[in-house]
Amino acid sequence: MTQVYLKAPPANPQQVIRQRQVSVGWVRFKALLPTIMITVGASLLISVGYPILAYELKTGRQVKRERVLSPVSESVLAEAKGLLSPTTGDRPIEPQVLAQSPAGNNQVVDYSEINNWFQFSRPQVMTSSTITHYTLSIPKLRIKDALVTIGGDDLDKSLIHYGGTANPGEAGSPVIFGHSILPQFYSPNSYRAIFSLLPSLKSGDEIIVNFDGITYKYVVYDYYEVLPDELDILEQRYNRKDLTLVTCVPPGTYWRRGIVKARLVEI
Repeated sequence: MTQVYLKAPPANPQQVIRQRQVSVGWVRFKALLPTIMITVGASLLISVGYPILAYELKTGRQVKRERVLSPVSESVLAEAKGLLSPTTGDRPIEPQVLAQSPAGNNQVVDYSEINNWFQFSRPQVMTSSTITHYTLSIPKLRIKDALVTIGGDDLDKSLIHYGGTANPGEAGSPVIFGHSILPQFYSPNSYRAIFSLLPSLKSGDEIIVNFDGITYKYVVYDYYEVLPDELDILEQRYNRKDLTLVTCVPPGTYWRRGIVKARLVEI
């Protein structure tokens, strides 16, 4: 048997160098891949965790409302505030709770529905008014003519004015709910993020409400936080004309409720 050997053509030096560079680069990349993944993961955790931690340290500690110990039972206080239904007849009935703590930890709660914020067991009180929507603007937060639905439920589509609370300009306080997310994703045009910067409002900041063709100006005078089972935020005090804005805090969580109080100063 005869074997024939052919001499290989001379290799292109530039091609050989290029292949070696690619090979060395790939080896170095694989060596650095764990470090890159750790760095990216840590960056994501910091971007999510830092705003929440910073809020807790800077704002959360200062505005948490302390619970006041009272010699009067909680059920009596709740009944006086209208949160529990009174007993009737000779035989007391089980009090009906207007709101209670959110669902258990094993259940997924859809917070785009306002009824899940406090799990209201009674429906919102609807009035016979023909006005079902109005607008709200907060210049400092770049919110302009945000839609407010009276007695609505879907917070993804608008802000919600809790049915049964006062209308703008009336004695009492309209209570308006809105979503919040992490501040870095804030958008004044998205109802899923519209109240993310609500805790940054300070005394003297303006809130403009246009209701039934009339413009009302409110000025912020207080900000505080409550737990999800503290329903006195719905209370109506008819000796003044206020406005109450409610969102979840720290922004991006559902731990507590941030409350902005404003007072009518000009019509």
